[in-house]
Amino acid sequence: MHRNTIVSSPAHLPASSYSLVEQVNGRGVFSFCMCPGGIIATASTQQNALVVNGWSPSKRNNRFANSGIVVAVNETDFAGTHSLSGLYFQHKIEQKAFAAGGGKFVAPAMRMTDFVHNTLSTSLPLCSYIPGIKSALLCEVLPDFVYKSLQQAFVLFGKKMKGYYTEDAVVVAIESRTSSPVRIPRNADSLCHTQIANLFPCAEGAGYAGGIVSAAMDGINVALKLR
Repeated sequence: MHRNTIVSSPAHLPASSYSLVEQVNGRGVFSFCMCPGGIIATASTQQNALVVNGWSPSKRNNRFANSGIVVAVNETDFAGTHSLSGLYFQHKIEQKAFAAGGGKFVAPAMRMTDFVHNTLSTSLPLCSYIPGIKSALLCEVLPDFVYKSLQQAFVLFGKKMKGYYTEDAVVVAIESRTSSPVRIPRNADSLCHTQIANLFPCAEGAGYAGGIVSAAMDGINVALKLR
């Protein structure tokens, strides 16, 4: 998910120290890749499936700010024993997001307060997402456990950060590529592939990280094994 707000600030904003984490019913919910002066962009790789992501230009002087909001997903959350079950689970949600936006990569969205109260937004704030956003009930897009976790987390985040929980923020669906839905197996001690010598599955693409920092840390751990 992406949370988008309008900000008023001087040019050349520094990198953000914004970080919010909550445990909701034993499941982690956290902010991810906060972009001051940021832009939400299309990141889809397939037809009729919608994925969004966020970034900041170097000056961070755009009028918007956005951040990904992540809910932890476990293997037990999706049915099936196929090695690509997680990928199919991910793709199904992306297809729902595309359909809810009405096509042409328009993104379904809700005001944050409407999201928490499960009410269709009658209007939406301005948003940096260029293809546009469309009011939709995101409970019809997201898995129930994701939606309910976000509902509770947004209220809790608002208690930690004044002004966070507001009707002026818009929740945009869906950022679903924070980490790989498929994990390439590796030995826990050597970090080498369990069957292929000298192959070291690493970071996000291999399913061992979820973001720039955790990917860098995993890369360091692999590099240390190669010394």
